[in-house]
Amino acid sequence: WFDKLIALKPQLETHLGSRAEIVHSPDFESGCVHVLRGRQDHLTRAEKTALGPFIKLAGDATVESDDEDLSFVERLRKRRRIAGPAVSYEQLMTIPPTSNVVERLFNVARVTFGHQRQALQPAPLDMILFLRENRGYWDSSTVNSIN
Repeated sequence: WFDKLIALKPQLETHLGSRAEIVHSPDFESGCVHVLRGRQDHLTRAEKTALGPFIKLAGDATVESDDEDLSFVERLRKRRRIAGPAVSYEQLMTIPPTSNVVERLFNVARVTFGHQRQALQPAPLDMILFLRENRGYWDSSTVNSIN
């Protein structure tokens, strides 16, 4: 959704892009997106570092001593299984999905931008979206008192 909006108005990249000023840790956020989509193997080095505190190694990497009764092939398969422990990021699954309030804001933004896209700059768009989303904080008397 944001990619299409940025394609229409490139100046919104500074506000809505993945490396926007509002994003506290872009590497962490993009890493979370990769993990939640099941693409752990696509993580960059910076994303792996940012997600480091959440790593949980799956399985135990210790070799048992009762391998004498296994065949040569079975031992190789077992070693291969043990040699490459799978990495999972278990706690990232507890990140809640986008809330309904945020979804509603995105829908309002889409409708607002669709109707007023002719000469709309990012600052007025922000102001219009803020006023539309926070209607409980202002009314017509507030608007009249500004003039």
